[in-house]
Amino acid sequence: MTVSSPAAAHRPPDGVRGRRRRTIIGAARRGLRAAVLLAASAGMALAIVAAPAPAPADAATGAPQPSATPSATDAADAANLSVVVAPAGNGVVSTTVVSVAVAVSNTGDATAASGTMTIALSRSPLATSAEVTSWLDAQTVADTTVASVPVTAVVARGTATATAAVDLGALGALAPGVYPLSAAYSSPTTGTQPLVAHSVLTVPDAASAASGVGVVVPITAPPTTTGLLSADDLKALTADDGALRTQLNAVTGTPAILAVDPAIPAAIRVLGSSAPASARQWLADLLALPNSRFALQFGDADLATQMAAGLPAPLRVSTLDPFMSARNFTSTAVAAGASPTATPAPDGRTLPTLDQLLDIGTARANVFWPATGWATAGVVAALQNAPGASGSTEPAAITLVGTSALSGAVGARADAAGAGILAYDDGASSALRTASLASDPVHQGAGLAAASAYASVATRGAAASAPLLVVVDRATGRSATGLRAAITAASSLAGRTPWDLDALLAAPAASVSVTGGTADDPTRVDALRDLLDQENRVAAFATVLADPTLLTAPDRAEILQLMGNVWRAAPDQFASALSDHRDATSTTLGSVAIVPPSDITLLASSAPLTFSVRNDLPWPVTLTLTAAPNDPRLIVQKTADVSVGAAQSTRVLVPVQARVGSGESTLDLQLRSSAGVEIGPRVRVAISVRAEWESVGIVVMSVLIGAMLVLGIVRTARKMRRRRIAAATAAHNPQTEDVDG
Repeated sequence: MTVSSPAAAHRPPDGVRGRRRRTIIGAARRGLRAAVLLAASAGMALAIVAAPAPAPADAATGAPQPSATPSATDAADAANLSVVVAPAGNGVVSTTVVSVAVAVSNTGDATAASGTMTIALSRSPLATSAEVTSWLDAQTVADTTVASVPVTAVVARGTATATAAVDLGALGALAPGVYPLSAAYSSPTTGTQPLVAHSVLTVPDAASAASGVGVVVPITAPPTTTGLLSADDLKALTADDGALRTQLNAVTGTPAILAVDPAIPAAIRVLGSSAPASARQWLADLLALPNSRFALQFGDADLATQMAAGLPAPLRVSTLDPFMSARNFTSTAVAAGASPTATPAPDGRTLPTLDQLLDIGTARANVFWPATGWATAGVVAALQNAPGASGSTEPAAITLVGTSALSGAVGARADAAGAGILAYDDGASSALRTASLASDPVHQGAGLAAASAYASVATRGAAASAPLLVVVDRATGRSATGLRAAITAASSLAGRTPWDLDALLAAPAASVSVTGGTADDPTRVDALRDLLDQENRVAAFATVLADPTLLTAPDRAEILQLMGNVWRAAPDQFASALSDHRDATSTTLGSVAIVPPSDITLLASSAPLTFSVRNDLPWPVTLTLTAAPNDPRLIVQKTADVSVGAAQSTRVLVPVQARVGSGESTLDLQLRSSAGVEIGPRVRVAISVRAEWESVGIVVMSVLIGAMLVLGIVRTARKMRRRRIAAATAAHNPQTEDVDG
């Protein structure tokens, strides 16, 4: 929790410099990108393989044949190679001759020798999603060789590609289904154990009456530790090559169902006329899209963790007014995308309301999307029963859940013990996410082929009439081309036509049970509870302000951002961000306090004591200073009202009266807010009473003054006497010079 004015963060030219920008943000973003790329390359074994194929068996005995052991140099080189295979057309067979692309990547520092890629196909179809996953994770090769293609030498840290034509007609007719495909790469570098990659071919069923498919795509920002993205963040993210512009360009012109983080439009709107031009244009483009949509939690906050922490309902922001400056808004020009109605500000200008700030366009309310894999039965039930999740004026709650956590009938629309569910296919969704992150066409094609296979087996037979839902899951660091390719492929999976959110929700609901999902990480649950405990302390402290929301509103926004799902991929950066927030909260709570005084010596029976109160906040505070003596011989004024300006210190006078002439005592000082909340630590002051010194001083002074008066009188009398004598002498001796005493 920071202590600078939130609105100042959006007006660097002449205000208090922006909210504390923590260096963890840049590090977290770089860390997340690295994590994402690593996951994309190591991924779900869609087609990339690092393990060699098992040695062939002896034809007579069935025992494995002995193989030559590669040299140490060869083995080291082979460990740096990876292979991927991708059939054309997203793996969907449309002609008898299928083009299959292969790629060999070399992460080592030496060139790998040229070799041969052998393509093989199995005629035994895969019937379930589990069988598709098992094949893509396998280390064996398919049983029928269908093509072979040479691969050139692979330079250090480079990739070599090749394309083979596979004539399926030579194999005979293949029935509709999903068929295993493998590519085995052999070269002097790999020795006698080739590297094998796996993919799948999908033969569509022309006679199947497939239903619709919905594709959910998140519009989210990189991680941040501040309540809202700053103007500089928005300028970078909405630039032509920025992450937010990339996402918007990718979904434009597609039927994607948008899941939008409302904190992004809010961050643009709170800036009013000072928002970067690129950000205002991005928001206008988002609102102009015809796509159906729903709002994520503010900051895409982690729903599973909130429910696991026992919260009765998902956390929300109550106001964002502290982030706004009235000078950026006029009565005729409210924030971009907001309706004309606004909240009057004290100076007569208007500020957008919270609903206007969070508006993402026409959206369906009460749609919840927990992080993939974390939606348990408890999470679904808690969201369904949360206050405000369902009511007479609001649509019933709907939770997105992966099919791997469900048992029962398949299809996008489902119901679990009265809780509304949109079930998305895990396998296809994971493959689409991998494809969207791919940096080259072969890796992307491998992911899309896997997605086609999962979609084909997900709703076959009688279930083909049920709609299918997939998500291109949350990720950072993907290109507009990769994301758009994934959305385009998803929109026609298994020959289906795209459906919007309303169509999916209107479909008949199948009865299911939520039997899977992972119980949330205790570390994240504990982190949220700690954040909420800090928030309670900040809320109590904020009563020193005339408007406590100046502190509480940014604090709640920061908590939601810190609980964003994007941090799940970066636990180390998450821990660092939590530590920074804890330190900032401690700084805030210590920003108003009594300046510790030195020991006091009271030389009179009564006198006012002076104490200092400091205020490091950028707003004025109002407090009460209470004084409690620990000795009945001291009589003090028990309370004194204190008003301290922004970033200032002030002095407070506390009258004290001593009933004893001499002695030692202490006085306890404590600041309290108008709500009676103790502010800062209690301060104890040691007081030495020396009241008798006052009488002694008076006596001494009286004696001194009396002595001076007597001496003055004596001197004056002597002087006058000398003058009289001199005058008499002069009268008798007129010639004598008159000498004055």
